Amino acid sequence: MSDELNAVLADTGPILLDFDGPVTTLLPPGPNLRLADATRAPLQQAGIELSESIATTSDHLAVVRYAANQAPIVLAAVEQIALAGETEAGRNAVPTPGAAEFLTACQLAGRTVVIVSNNAAAAIQTYLEQHDLVGKVASVLGRPPGNPALMKPDPELVVRALAIVKRQPRDCVMIGDSVTDIEVSKSVGVRSIGYAKSSARGVELKRAGADAITDNMAAIAAGIQGQRSPQITAE
Repeated sequence: MSDELNAVLADTGPILLDFDGPVTTLLPPGPNLRLADATRAPLQQAGIELSESIATTSDHLAVVRYAANQAPIVLAAVEQIALAGETEAGRNAVPTPGAAEFLTACQLAGRTVVIVSNNAAAAIQTYLEQHDLVGKVASVLGRPPGNPALMKPDPELVVRALAIVKRQPRDCVMIGDSVTDIEVSKSVGVRSIGYAKSSARGVELKRAGADAITDNMAAIAAGIQGQRSPQITAE
């Protein structure tokens, strides 16, 4: 385990955990494009002109944002499709190596885990139930229905997570695999660990300001094992 990772874990307690990446790859290549296509359909049927990037993206969340900004009249339909697709994916998603061990280590060490994700809470809950992980997560905060502008990097979900754990931002750490996870952590004052599935992503997360980088969730589990969450008094 790196010195940076060890230092972050030693200085923090509660963990704010991104879902897609650190816990599972919810929509791998193929399914992600199919869901993006499905979410584009209501926009196309309504005659809404799509930008080049939205017309070709495999990121259905980008389509959801676009619908909210450009065609709010079809947002509910787009969100319904996104929710159904994510929930179905949650039934079949494969765990990220080391993720279950990480959640077990947090539970044994007394570290509260709140999932903070741009995916729908119902889809996340479906995944947790499929893998007997519900009891290892204190709360799940997913995409706010009807208001995708509040998805990360907006601080809304992180602020809500801090209210749940009743700790100051500096006492908590966010673990995520996207630049937006690091950006929202910095904006709120939460420490951050970047989970990088490639060296290129590691560079991106480090440049964004991650306090530590790892390519292995089991490494974080190993760092937590035997530790107790610091006894930090809420202010």
